[in-house]
Amino acid sequence: FGPWKKRLVGPPVVEKKKGEDEDEEGKEWLDWSNVDTKDLPFVVVFGTVKAIGETSKVAREVTESVDLFIGRYLTLIATAYIGIKFLHFKVFPDIIPF
Repeated sequence: FGPWKKRLVGPPVVEKKKGEDEDEEGKEWLDWSNVDTKDLPFVVVFGTVKAIGETSKVAREVTESVDLFIGRYLTLIATAYIGIKFLHFKVFPDIIPF
């Protein structure tokens, strides 16, 4: 919508410049040098929870994709097949002998 568009909900969108993509490739998810040994159990527990959450997100997206396919395309294919068979046997029974 142009430069006057404002985002109403959520964090602001940060636009990346040309050289910024190359800098982020070498970064790790967590900078282990800043983690104290007393905070290590928290990092492990919450990291595990985060990994489980991301895995469930992927599983949910796959399940929704399969549900969309079944709900939309399989229903259309089955309805079309029933319609063709109805036309074949009830409306035009003598056109194709098998």
